[in-house]
Amino acid sequence: MCPVLRRAKIMSSPKKKWNTWLTTNEIVDIINDLASDDEATAADIYIDPPGDGLVSDSDSGDERNVSFENLSRGQLLAPAELTLHGKNVSDGSESEEEALGPITSRTVTDSQSLSNRRRSRSLIDNPLFPPPPPPRSPKVVRKWVKRDLSQLHDEWIAPLPRSVITLSEASEPVDLFELFFSHEVIMHIVRHSVIYAVQKGNPGFTLSDNDIYCFIGILILTGYSPLPRRRMYWESNEDTHNILVAKSMRRNRFEEILRHFHVVDNINLCPNDKMAKVRPLFDLLNKKFLQYAVIEKNISIDESMIPYYGRHGCKQHIRGKPIRFGFKTWIAALPLGYCLYADPYQGRYETFSTGLGQYVVQKLMTEIQNVYKETRFSVFCDNFFTGLPLITAMKEKNILVTGTVRSNRTDKCPLKDEKLCKKEQRGYHDSRLDLNSGICAVRWNDNSVVTLLSSEYGVEPIQTARRYSAAQKQRVNVPQPNVVHQYNRFMGGVDRLDANIGTYRIAIRGKKWYIPLLFWLIDVAVNNATLLARNFSKDIDTLEFRRSIARTLLQKYGNDKQHPGPSKRVSTNVPTSVRKHNAEHMIGRAPSRLRCAYCKSLTVTFCQKCKVNLHSKCFSVFHS
Repeated sequence: MCPVLRRAKIMSSPKKKWNTWLTTNEIVDIINDLASDDEATAADIYIDPPGDGLVSDSDSGDERNVSFENLSRGQLLAPAELTLHGKNVSDGSESEEEALGPITSRTVTDSQSLSNRRRSRSLIDNPLFPPPPPPRSPKVVRKWVKRDLSQLHDEWIAPLPRSVITLSEASEPVDLFELFFSHEVIMHIVRHSVIYAVQKGNPGFTLSDNDIYCFIGILILTGYSPLPRRRMYWESNEDTHNILVAKSMRRNRFEEILRHFHVVDNINLCPNDKMAKVRPLFDLLNKKFLQYAVIEKNISIDESMIPYYGRHGCKQHIRGKPIRFGFKTWIAALPLGYCLYADPYQGRYETFSTGLGQYVVQKLMTEIQNVYKETRFSVFCDNFFTGLPLITAMKEKNILVTGTVRSNRTDKCPLKDEKLCKKEQRGYHDSRLDLNSGICAVRWNDNSVVTLLSSEYGVEPIQTARRYSAAQKQRVNVPQPNVVHQYNRFMGGVDRLDANIGTYRIAIRGKKWYIPLLFWLIDVAVNNATLLARNFSKDIDTLEFRRSIARTLLQKYGNDKQHPGPSKRVSTNVPTSVRKHNAEHMIGRAPSRLRCAYCKSLTVTFCQKCKVNLHSKCFSVFHS
């Protein structure tokens, strides 16, 4: 049985006590409610452990970084003891005239030795209190009524483009790609790659902008022409040899650039940014994406996964996703998949007064509004982000939000219970309108019950959705609220981006954790260039667009070998079954002198079937 712990105040009269129970949760409230002029310098908190040691193991946490935020339910409900040390410590319940000593949950006599108390408890002793949570905003009074949202918004006016893109009939896909990977971005990569090579003990490493353009061209080519091993592109075997890759850059040169590929100076890394090694390239390309975007009213915000299977503190695991392991990235995208802004997620290392979902939406939209000022946008997001505080805050910034919402985030909106809605026929809906904020809540029964919040769309006009009816064995029309129709129409921008990238994703892998993030940005730039081309009436599909970029980069910036050595035509390149087949082996004259596959001397004759140089005297021996 747990001992009864009491809270007492050591005052001028030590007999004054509060005979009330004290739990860890109450102690947290006491610390948070301390007056601002209190001068507490330290706190001792003792949490009474459970009698069963096996139970206490499940409550174990990081003892080096103690925080009230990571206490379990069992710890919050457990009896606890609090002692505050310092001058003028008050708990907010006594008048200022009363001189207070330390506040403790029970009276501690001088006869009790400190060593005994330390042995009998697990002590959390921090010289400074953790920063108190930000003050809660005043409770919002909502007035839910059975009414639809009137859609009286002004007609949307597209803002002027930040940069004018001039294209002609002679323009090629690579011209659009170089809008994003411009000379400024390429020289940034060149400069920091050379610095990184010097830091790694390779001062003789040299690099030019042509090398980086050619390197990127090979990466793009691997997306639509992948091979199991990257060295196979340079092999002389005909089944894997890629002439364009082999002629544009040597294999060792490619691997040297891959080994030193860098976008930041490691000496000047931001210590508080876990993504500091990729942040400069993200910032440069986000600026380019917003600069050349054909901006639209509707923007979707969602998460995207970048595949990564190594070890890193920011790696995420999300079940049910096409990519379960990798880096999570917050993305704002247009409906067709154009990426406006991307921000890699660093994990839960900081707390937000608004919650993570609301913080992400506000951050991304702030970056967009900094470029497109005084422009009204419509944002669509899923139930991870959507909440009444988010919609209210964004409405003040002239941004309308529509999204699915979890049932416990509706602020007691009197919608029909989900279990009762499930029993209604397919297409049933229930809606409420908050007169104070102008936010509409709609609950709709389809294959499952879904709840949406919106400051832009309501129920009317009712739309129609085609669904398959198992009872009627055919597709039937199901009534659908307008807010659901608009959400399905504009929410899939990030999913379209993932689909476009995933089809021809760069197939080269590196040993460094930041390589997948940097290569992902190349894929995003190709995707955005493809969508820009379609906006300018360039009728070309994604595959042909990527092929055109890769071919142009390799042919334009590639550097063929100046003094090629003799070709390594050896007998191992010819399968034995072909070499010893007695039919169609004809001797002919080669265009240049190469090594004989048998005796290794130079000769101008070769076998027309085996495609190897052979002396006439070695011809029969080689094929026998």
